[in-house]
Amino acid sequence: MEANNKGNVRAFVQTAEQSGEYVWFITLVDFGAQNVKRSLVSDETYATRAAAKDAGDAHLKALEEDR
Repeated sequence: MEANNKGNVRAFVQTAEQSGEYVWFITLVDFGAQNVKRSLVSDETYATRAAAKDAGDAHLKALEEDR
């Protein structure tokens, strides 16, 4: 679930059910400051939790490569 470790800031990919389908969301948490810095939610829905997780992981990887 953990995708990025940079000091006390970490990004997590999770999934949630929405109307019988699934979405991914990425949450950037600053554990040092004890707050959520940012959350992104997919516009698309996926038939399975695994498909949503894979798509979220791919999106996070693309964001990391853009840095």
